[in-house]
Amino acid sequence: MTSIKQAATLLLILTITTLLAIFCTQKQAPAERVKALFSKELAGLQLQVDQQLFSAVQQKDEQKIKAAFIAARAQYKKIEYYVEYFFPSSSAMINGAPIDEIELGENLVEKPTGFQVMEELIYEAPTAENREALLNEVKKMQLNLKRMDRYNQQYEITDAQLFDAIRLELFRITSLGITGFDTPAALQSLPEAAAALNGIMDVLNFYGASEDLHSTLKTAIAALEAAKDFNSFDRLNFITAYLQPIGEQADQLRRELKTGTAASGSALQDDAVSLFQKNAFNVNRFVGNHTEYQSDTKIALGKLLFNSSILSNAGNRSCASCHHENKAFTDGLATAEGLKGTLLRNTPTLTYAGLQRGFFYDLKAGSLEDQALDVVHHKNEMDGSLQSAAERLNKDKTYVKAFAAAFKDKAGQADPWRIQHALASYIRSLSPFSSRLDKYMQGDKKQLNAEEKSGFNLFMGKAKCGSCHFAPLFNGTQAPLFQKSEAEVLGVPSRPDTINASIDKDEGRYTLNPYPQYKYAFKTTSLRNVSKTAPYMHNGVYKTLEEVLDFYNRGGGAGIGIVLDNQTLAPDPLNLSKKEIQDIVAFLKTLDDE
Repeated sequence: MTSIKQAATLLLILTITTLLAIFCTQKQAPAERVKALFSKELAGLQLQVDQQLFSAVQQKDEQKIKAAFIAARAQYKKIEYYVEYFFPSSSAMINGAPIDEIELGENLVEKPTGFQVMEELIYEAPTAENREALLNEVKKMQLNLKRMDRYNQQYEITDAQLFDAIRLELFRITSLGITGFDTPAALQSLPEAAAALNGIMDVLNFYGASEDLHSTLKTAIAALEAAKDFNSFDRLNFITAYLQPIGEQADQLRRELKTGTAASGSALQDDAVSLFQKNAFNVNRFVGNHTEYQSDTKIALGKLLFNSSILSNAGNRSCASCHHENKAFTDGLATAEGLKGTLLRNTPTLTYAGLQRGFFYDLKAGSLEDQALDVVHHKNEMDGSLQSAAERLNKDKTYVKAFAAAFKDKAGQADPWRIQHALASYIRSLSPFSSRLDKYMQGDKKQLNAEEKSGFNLFMGKAKCGSCHFAPLFNGTQAPLFQKSEAEVLGVPSRPDTINASIDKDEGRYTLNPYPQYKYAFKTTSLRNVSKTAPYMHNGVYKTLEEVLDFYNRGGGAGIGIVLDNQTLAPDPLNLSKKEIQDIVAFLKTLDDE
């Protein structure tokens, strides 16, 4: 009898436990369900890496290696929105760029690891050495995935964070995903974008996505899956017809649920739903702290100082001496004319300069304030002194009034920092986003013709321009967080010679920081207003955009006989036709502000 009672009691406990589990699952908050889904998808990724990829590499079966790698990274893309948002350090180890990460302050060089490193190894000719390296990469991946799983158990996530993660993932797909940025050899960017959208759809369904939103997602995924090939895909239409509407509809769902926005650390406005919308950027996210925020009075003062020669000791030089507004704040010269002879480098545009994280071609300045300090004190540029300039400014009633208004200081006293900050504030204001491309992306479909549309698609696809000049800034500051400005080693020649080319003597970042990786590395500048900023490259070697594109089409320096072990630009020819080059040039002209 006792055993029967025990069995009955056990059955009752099991029944109650099952009912409670079902009830709790049904009542589980959407964020908790997403977290559980992530754990499940992460387990699926671990399984693929452990059983398929690891096994294929051990067996040295090249066909299986590629198939397992493609399947594993597609699975990763399905949870990319979550990993990038909640585990940014882990994301760098799982799918970070395959280049050394140099921490200048700590004199530390971190070797890359993850899927992109694997891809380079998998798609080059197999050798015993690189297959051993590949096996080590897989083992590191296994450890990193296990570590992330442990971290996830300790996390509490919110609805606002998940909507923000989805928003940023849509921007990531727009600027990086469909360009082939992280899959240059396997060319899996379109199916991987489909996987990423599938991951987004799973989350939004937990939040009760509308039929319209669900339909748009399904149609977008189908468009990616039906694409004939990487080169012919219509990225412009995909962004405007699918990605932007998905962003708008997801945000509408967020607002209907009365879910707030989250401060994610992106330089975009927290409620921006498109990379190309008006006022998408929060310029104050590019400055150090709240004391450096923009104001109309700071901008007005900065403009006054920018165009005045009062900052130079001799009173014969201003910022505008080299940065001409009608040339998008460049000077039209190969390299600038200094007070005591020609300067080393080309004068870069100041338009959109405020929306980046490093300044000068060698990234030696970390802020626009630091840049102003360097230029004013440079003996061959302005040969000035900020302290002496402040003394002169404090004797001028016009400037005293302007400083008082800008810094809420009745005395209106200038000092070196205030001068630097006013100049920086003016330069930060030079980002109007008024080009024909911006207007097209905002809904005016009459702005671009067929040639320009083709040029955009080539730029973001076959020509691979968009994998270094990231939309929407088209500089080296990467979406969607815009936290770092990149430099590249292109192999720029000293003369426009394709037969007997030699590397330009300027060693770029290496001059200041002598790491071998930095030799001949220069900042990736903005292409906005590029038709107004000729000549091009750090040394002004190319006079036309056609010449620049010919250089890239050949494979950069490697394509004209310049041998650099550290060239970061892919050395392979792009095989662009003359018509395709014309289309890209036509597109680049749509980036001019109006």
